Amino acid sequence: MTRKAYYIPKSDSGKLILLTNLVNKIDIHAARLDISPAKVTSLKNDLAMFKYALQMQEAYKTFKQSISAYKNLMRDGDPDELLGALGTVPIIPAPPFNIYQGIFKRVRRLVAQIKAHQNYTIAIGEDLGIVGDEHVVDIHQLKPVLKSRLDAGHPVIIWKKGIAEALDIYVDRRDGKGFVFLATDNHPDYTDKHPMPKDVESIVWEYKAIYKIADKQVGKYSNSISVTVTRKV
Repeated sequence: MTRKAYYIPKSDSGKLILLTNLVNKIDIHAARLDISPAKVTSLKNDLAMFKYALQMQEAYKTFKQSISAYKNLMRDGDPDELLGALGTVPIIPAPPFNIYQGIFKRVRRLVAQIKAHQNYTIAIGEDLGIVGDEHVVDIHQLKPVLKSRLDAGHPVIIWKKGIAEALDIYVDRRDGKGFVFLATDNHPDYTDKHPMPKDVESIVWEYKAIYKIADKQVGKYSNSISVTVTRKV
């Protein structure tokens, strides 16, 4: 099964690379794709502000690290060595522009407009960096990894969606029925609010699950996990 990776990276550094490439290439394709000068200018201002924010964040991160090192020397350093001067607090320059919030929501809107244009081609998309890389996924090998926690005494089944669309969850309540279907969860995580038996103060329930794509179960069942549920006082 071949899937497209999402074109917007998860990390800020990756987003900066994407935005920089868009700004560097947008003038080449703007006229052909009917992208207005105002949108081009907005994109360039967004890049300037995002770069500014990341630079300020890095400057203060470095300063914080230097303060920590200074404090450690003060506390544990050589008692015969002078401590030296404290580093200088970074000077914050004025922001280059005043922009609206949601830079990458605007990027997604712009990309949707670009891809819907009659003159759009995959070659243009590749040049702008807005086409996700293809990667092959063997859906027969997909296997959920389940974790758990308690929320107000209820088991919460923690899972990651990945390329799947949903998760079928099964539970064994130690009632002699074995594993039975519990629920299909479309959005992690799932909270099991089934009441405890009246005659016990704590009980162990066991869970397992399998992914779904296009309403069909795919891959392998997860390893089962056990959750101890205790009656709330």
